[in-house]
Amino acid sequence: MSFLSELDRGWVTIQVPGTPHASPLHATYVRYPSGELPVPPADAAELTWLERADRQPDDYMGSSFDEAIRDLAGPGAAELLDGLTLPRDFVRFRDGGLRDRLRSATDSYFDLGDSLVEVEDGHLLHLISDSQWVFHWLLYLGSDGRSAVVGTSYPAGFTLDPEEAAYWREEPWAYLWVADSFAEFAWRWWMDNDLFYRVRVEKSAMTPEDRAYVQQYGRPNPLC
Repeated sequence: MSFLSELDRGWVTIQVPGTPHASPLHATYVRYPSGELPVPPADAAELTWLERADRQPDDYMGSSFDEAIRDLAGPGAAELLDGLTLPRDFVRFRDGGLRDRLRSATDSYFDLGDSLVEVEDGHLLHLISDSQWVFHWLLYLGSDGRSAVVGTSYPAGFTLDPEEAAYWREEPWAYLWVADSFAEFAWRWWMDNDLFYRVRVEKSAMTPEDRAYVQQYGRPNPLC
């Protein structure tokens, strides 16, 4: 059994405006069924859609965040990533200056953490935390070259103090397979959060394209 094959699947995100809710969900994030999600565009892997997106330089994701242990492009990143075979879509995102096209409704930020997490047949590289450390997203790097994105409530990749470590020994948690590639993850993140800002913050009316997008979602379950 490989690491990924043992994981449950689902897309963890904010409560996307216009998606079907059985009842109001008072949760930071929800989990949408993996089989009931909007379909990525044919060019998702090429990231050309992100290159055309507006820049969001003032968002936490647009540049180094003070609370980050190791920023995506900081001086410690090269040391941590040395010797790793990184997926092409992630390299294009990182080296192409595309991070400031993403924004986050929950003040999430890039942080590579303290160390890689060793798992069966590969490693996990921490990518993103939200500002309250409610949830974390990590890039799976398989020894066979396969990659994916997983999520968890556990701060994997960080060195915990004794009190934090004791807490997580008692707290149930698990990894969840959230996207088949970094590009798919980035597309879903961008779509959900961009829609949230336009509808909830900027008070813009949803376009027909927006409605077609959210109608592809199934009913979510509260996550945290």
